[in-house]
Amino acid sequence: MGSGGRATQRDNSGNKVVKRAPSSKPPFTLSDIKKTIPPHCFNRSLLRSSSYLFVDLFFSFFFYYVASTYIIHLPTPLSYVAWVVYWILQGCVQMGLWVIGHECGHQAFSDYTWLNDTIGYFLHTSLLAPYFSWKYSHRRHHSNTASLEHDESFVPKKKSSLNSFARLLNTPPGRFFRLVILCTIGWLL
Repeated sequence: MGSGGRATQRDNSGNKVVKRAPSSKPPFTLSDIKKTIPPHCFNRSLLRSSSYLFVDLFFSFFFYYVASTYIIHLPTPLSYVAWVVYWILQGCVQMGLWVIGHECGHQAFSDYTWLNDTIGYFLHTSLLAPYFSWKYSHRRHHSNTASLEHDESFVPKKKSSLNSFARLLNTPPGRFFRLVILCTIGWLL
């Protein structure tokens, strides 16, 4: 992406060689990266995590209050616009709550496992996402990220097994179409 048509090169035999990703190991390791991050970044803060939770809960209830008090009394054309704005704002806040539940699944909300699981369970249950089954499958996903054989969540198909419709969706308009479907009805389904 962004190579301006220079994504392919020819080797001496005339065959096209596609160079999209580095094939050699980087000159650093994961532990080298972790050593450069200050130690205080790895400390969990129940106070800070709770503040994010309470801010998101406040805005969720505030937007609901505004919608149930004011939007229902607006005239019809204006209420259509107001409901769309409400859905977008409430969706952003609810996504923030889902991310907090996600961090609970990683045991990153606090130092207490029981508190992480309790908050994660209630947040995900309120968003109709099963917490514990997601937590276990998500842990497996992280241990097998980018594995064609073992990853459960986002397994890419091999190019040889793609049909013509899948190739059509792998274009910029096709990706945009898939993104729109994913964001509107995909997660709900």
